[in-house]
Amino acid sequence: MKYIIIGILFISTSVFGQEFNFDIHNTSLAEYLKMEESLGSEKIPTTSNHVSFGGNAQPIKYLRKEKVIPDLTSFYFFKKADSTMSYVLYEWDVSNFEKQDNNQKSKKFQKALITKYKGLKKEISNEFGQPEVKKNYSNISRLDSINTFVESSTWKPNDSIEIEMYTTVSNYYEKKGAMTINPVHRIRLYIKNQSKEKEKETPKLDEKKLAELEKIKTEFFTALKAKDLPKSKKFLSDLILEKVTDEQINMLIENISFDRETELIYRGVQMGFDGSMFTLLQYKYSDNNSSPPNEMIKLIFDDKNKVVGIQPIKMQRKITD
Repeated sequence: MKYIIIGILFISTSVFGQEFNFDIHNTSLAEYLKMEESLGSEKIPTTSNHVSFGGNAQPIKYLRKEKVIPDLTSFYFFKKADSTMSYVLYEWDVSNFEKQDNNQKSKKFQKALITKYKGLKKEISNEFGQPEVKKNYSNISRLDSINTFVESSTWKPNDSIEIEMYTTVSNYYEKKGAMTINPVHRIRLYIKNQSKEKEKETPKLDEKKLAELEKIKTEFFTALKAKDLPKSKKFLSDLILEKVTDEQINMLIENISFDRETELIYRGVQMGFDGSMFTLLQYKYSDNNSSPPNEMIKLIFDDKNKVVGIQPIKMQRKITD
């Protein structure tokens, strides 16, 4: 069964449009795979043997459809022992689908691929700051510098995560004896878990703290149900208050069924990229008997017990022709 997700999220949680999750240190393999399923991605077999000296299992792969540029192939690498995430590779590569020599592409195709790279670079930079950039470092760019676009970007937001992205867009073709240089049209985006084993201890959420947050949630929902926007805003963090509009809050109200009882199905504490701590509470409606629940509400609190994120999720059958 395929689903679409409808939701409102006030704060960025490093999931751009629910398509990429950069918080690999705090994201499980199951959560990554659930994200792919929610996007309607196709799970595909791993046909090549990936050699690992670090205890990695064979990756799990998905395919996402694209327009103009190559379809996206997602690789999820994880440890055999405990399924801890090692790294994620997102790859847009013509050679994954077309194997012929001298496979040159149109200017429109090349422009679309470069635009995709620059768009991703801008989105990631907005979240993590400006990257370390290298340009024209490959042999292809030296052979045909005018018609080739080669660039890499690297972000290191903290000691636990490294993000690396590079692209090569070239129609250069040369064949000399046994040597062949073929056109390349590729983007690769790596999200690497750099955390050490000793850093993986997850903070605990004690019962006293949980009870306090549950009380705040009840009061917050009461204010939202009454459409008391000034009172509702008192529960939001300063960061959210700077960005949220009355229209967004009203849209949020329309997507929550306040007359239905809710029950907690997940609780946890996560560390942000800057070392700050956040508490995540996830609820389902008590009368929702589907498995997994097709309606949920996520709440995220900062260390001052202020709401930094809220996301009503409604999962519906994806309509197909």
